[in-house]
Amino acid sequence: MKVSGLLRHIDTFAPFSLAEEWDNSGLLVGNYDDDIKRIGVCLDVVSEAVIEAEELGCNVIVAHHPVIFRPVKSITDQSEQGRTILEAVRRNISIIAAHTNWDKAKGGVNDTLAAILALKNVESLGTFGVWGVLAPRMKLKQFAEHVKSSWNLSRLDIYTKNRPVSVARIALCGGSGGEFWQSAKSIGADVYVTADMKYHELSDAVNDGLTVAVCNHGEMERASVSQLAVKLEGCGIETVMIDVKALPQILRI
Repeated sequence: MKVSGLLRHIDTFAPFSLAEEWDNSGLLVGNYDDDIKRIGVCLDVVSEAVIEAEELGCNVIVAHHPVIFRPVKSITDQSEQGRTILEAVRRNISIIAAHTNWDKAKGGVNDTLAAILALKNVESLGTFGVWGVLAPRMKLKQFAEHVKSSWNLSRLDIYTKNRPVSVARIALCGGSGGEFWQSAKSIGADVYVTADMKYHELSDAVNDGLTVAVCNHGEMERASVSQLAVKLEGCGIETVMIDVKALPQILRI
């Protein structure tokens, strides 16, 4: 299979037409006509991930987050982004991003996160995110521990004005979902789980009576990357995980 064929395969389960206008999904580095040897999958592409991909025999990397997102004025070895792109070109490794199309796809980021939490009757939460029901109900602290262990989080910060006795209706949005808190409120969520929530969004949500759980963006979405790998394997090319994190270990001081 060629890189162009892999892009067509991704389009079957995470259509690129779902990507937001501001997004940059698709082939970002490489050649459409290159034959694929092995596929490496990761959340973020950094230079170490490119080097590991080559060591694993991969000449294509599929990542959730785009290696090129904002306008690039230069590609040099003086920035991590530049080093990553240069390493990929030097080693003839193509880089594909499946970003907001994988977020929004059926069975994508949010559906996977909901499945890991064992939510039932999962439905869409508007453009981004989903909501579902826990059965049986859990106390808030028990739910927090359930989320942390299920998604392998280092921490989960709970913000609440009127702490619920127990929770069952859960809304979530993988990654930066602060702007969607009103959708969670409108469906009567007991808790809304997301990442990167801005101060005023968080303040407005909590003061409006919504209990919010905020986690690390990368840790939250990393829980869905293995499912992306499973989907990619459907193309018939061997797929492996690249376990290189864009951020170093979080220190609690």
